[in-house]
Amino acid sequence: MAPVTQIMYFKTSSSYLQDPSKLISELATKSSASKIEGLSKAYLGFQTEDPSYAFWVFEWTSKSAQETYHQTDNFKATQVASQQVFASRPTHTFAGFSNANRIFSAPVTEFVTFTLKRGVSMTALQPLVKQLQAKLQGTPKFYGSSWAPVVDKSNVFYGVLGWESVQAHWDAVGSGPLKEIIDEVKKIADLWLVHAILTPYKL
Repeated sequence: MAPVTQIMYFKTSSSYLQDPSKLISELATKSSASKIEGLSKAYLGFQTEDPSYAFWVFEWTSKSAQETYHQTDNFKATQVASQQVFASRPTHTFAGFSNANRIFSAPVTEFVTFTLKRGVSMTALQPLVKQLQAKLQGTPKFYGSSWAPVVDKSNVFYGVLGWESVQAHWDAVGSGPLKEIIDEVKKIADLWLVHAILTPYKL
C-alpha cells in the first residue's frame, strides 16, 4: 500500500486558540498507546488568512493503517477529548503526496485544490499541473511542491507548496509564466487556496 497524507481542516474552539499545546497534550494523554501504528509524521498549525481555522496534517504508511487506527479504542478515546478542540466538523482529505516533509516544515505552507468544472476531464488538468511544477523550480524563496489526486474524489487535484512567506508566494505568481498557467487552470477548474504556518509534532 502506498503512503498517504491526511489533511484535517477545521474551525477551532476559543480554548484551543488560546492554548493549543495544553489541549494537544491532553489529547496525547488520552491516547494510551505511546506510538500510533502506521503514523510516520504529524504537523499542526493555523491558517494565516483566518487563524481561527487550523490544519492537522498526518503522514500514514497507508490508507489502511489510518482506517485500522480509527477502529481502535485508543482513537475513540481521543475523539471524545477532541471535541474541546473543534468548533466545526473537520474535513478529512487524503492524497498521495511525495517528499512533502520539506514543504510542511517550510515557514509557510500553501494548500491549494483544483476542482474540475462540470464536463472537464482530469487529462486536461494534469499537463497544466506538470507545467506549474516545472516553472516553479528555481523560484525565489520556494521550498518545493507536491501534487496528487484526492483519494475518492476523482475531480479534485491537491497541491501543497512551501514558501519563505505568504508574500513570497504572491510575488511569484503575480505576473509572468506562473500566472499564465494558473489563469489557464482557472478556465477548467475552481481554485481554493489558503496558507498555514505548521509545526512538526513530536510523535
